[in-house]
Amino acid sequence: MKSLLIISATGRSGNTTVTCLLARHLLCACRCRVLVLDLADPPRCAHVLAGYRPHAIASGIQVLAPKDSGRCALGGCVHVLNADAVAALVSRDDPDRTRYYANLRHLLLVAARWFDVCLIDAPALPDLRAVCAEALVDTALSPVAVSSGCVSCASEVINGRYGIRNVRARLNPALRFTGILPVVATPAAMGEAWMKVMETTLREWLIADAASPRGYVWLPHLAFVRRPGSFVPGKSERAPRDAKVHEDLPENLRAQAACLAVLTQQLEAIGDNTAPALRHVQVCDA
Repeated sequence: MKSLLIISATGRSGNTTVTCLLARHLLCACRCRVLVLDLADPPRCAHVLAGYRPHAIASGIQVLAPKDSGRCALGGCVHVLNADAVAALVSRDDPDRTRYYANLRHLLLVAARWFDVCLIDAPALPDLRAVCAEALVDTALSPVAVSSGCVSCASEVINGRYGIRNVRARLNPALRFTGILPVVATPAAMGEAWMKVMETTLREWLIADAASPRGYVWLPHLAFVRRPGSFVPGKSERAPRDAKVHEDLPENLRAQAACLAVLTQQLEAIGDNTAPALRHVQVCDA
């Protein structure tokens, strides 16, 4: 099972939006069995996904019953698991989150039997629940809302005390960083000053896309998308990477389609082996 952590240094950065859009894309375009693990407080992924293909999306305390594995293997599925529904992840007497780390590690090991991909929507740093997830996953992605604080938010995720570099050095040497994903209020905002600052300051951390005129992927805010599911390919299709395929769509829908396709390619590039942190027991005393 491949694991992707969606993480940020502030709330309302687009974590839940990215998690849910990518989960639906992996279901429709790749027929993947996707576990959405919602560590956020409050959890919102189940609510966002509830109205989309209900026969293929489920939620509950149990990760997945073996009797459902055949159906999921054929057409894919999305299962949403809220952390607050798992007793082992809501212990109040665990200030250092050491038991939280051990229980989260065990949960991911169990889930690996039934799912192809695990997407984790985490609380904002420096929450130690997010740090524990960083110590266990294959890769991390950071949506950043384009605003006056975008550079400092991105810097905290990359270089902060609990940022990618420190966690990689101390807890998870194999941790990859997919990159910074700008979340833009409207396509017109791509020309604003803060977008230019982000391009100049964080260029090496943006997610490259040779097919994009800007050379990197970005995500329009969900409120400005005509219909959230309209760009998602049919369940038997794989999202094409030819820019001409989406030329008849508005710019925001083209950007979303390209963004999800590139993120899927990044996930596919990760080896299918279990993450090193799941193979070797290590207590997280961050």
